[in-house]
Parts: sequence; C-alpha cells; structure tokens
Amino acid sequence: MSPELERIALRAQAEPEVRFTALAHHLTVGFLGETWQGLNKQGAAGVDGVSMRGYEEQLDENLEELVARLKAHNYQAPPVRRTYIPKAGNPEKLRPLGVPTAEDRLLQAAVARLLTPIYEATFLDCSYGFRPGRTAHQALAAVRATVANAETEWVAEADITRFFGAPGKPGVSSG
Repeated sequence: MSPELERIALRAQAEPEVRFTALAHHLTVGFLGETWQGLNKQGAAGVDGVSMRGYEEQLDENLEELVARLKAHNYQAPPVRRTYIPKAGNPEKLRPLGVPTAEDRLLQAAVARLLTPIYEATFLDCSYGFRPGRTAHQALAAVRATVANAETEWVAEADITRFFGAPGKPGVSSG
C-alpha cells in the first residue's frame, strides 16, 4: 500500500467520524500508473474498441490526458458494452456482462483503491462480501462455525440470483 493510502487508512481507523470530501487530487499520473500495473490486461475492448493492450501502447500519454480531463472536470464515463455469455452449468441460459472501456476500467480501479482503506475501517470483522483478502469460502466457514458453536435461533437464506437480470433479453432471467 502506498504511503498516501496508508495515511488515509490510518485516519479512517483513528477518526471514524471523519468524512473524506477531497480525494480527487490523489488521482495523479503516478497513482493511475500504479493502478494500471495491477489490472488484468486480458479484458475485452469496450464500446470504443480499444483493448487493454492498445491502451497500454501509449500509456503515458493516455494517463496524462486522463488526469487533465479529471482536473478540468471533463471526464464522462462512456457507456458500458453489454454482451451476453452462457451461464456456467446451463449453456441454454445467458447472463449479461458489462464491458467498460480500458480507460474507465482503470479509473474505476483507481477510485476503488482510494475508497477501500476508508470503507475497510468501518466494516465489521464478520463482513465478507467483495472485500480484499476475503472469500466466499471464508464466509461459509464463519457461518458454519457460528451455527455449530453458538446458540442459533434462526438462519435466513435469500436467493437473489435472478433479481439483477435484464427484462426482455433472451435467456436472461429477471426477478
């Protein structure tokens, strides 16, 4: 973790009531470059047709232009390309997949890097969903341990798998 992110994390832990209102100045060419290094470069191209490898060919220029647009408040997220892929275990059904542009993928990852130390400080240890270093298997093990080792009065299960489907799309279920 970079020193600036460590400072943010320490402040978020020490002062949970603090509201971080000015973080955009951290989105520098250097910060975006570090974020780029951690991205999966295998992703498909977004609506602009630029692949991750294509964006990387002129990475320095692309990062400088992105930072300039961010500073001028001229960045507007492009549409996400929607594609449908077969569901695992049921190839007759399709699930929607959104494919952002390489640049938007980078910016999303950079913002997530900035916000993660802030929000991690507020999560309880029993929270698992989409947190760094935590897996679904760990969540299941915690549930198993809680149910087995504690007086459990009830367990609730909710199936939301079809809640986020796109209505009207062939093979895509909606809730």
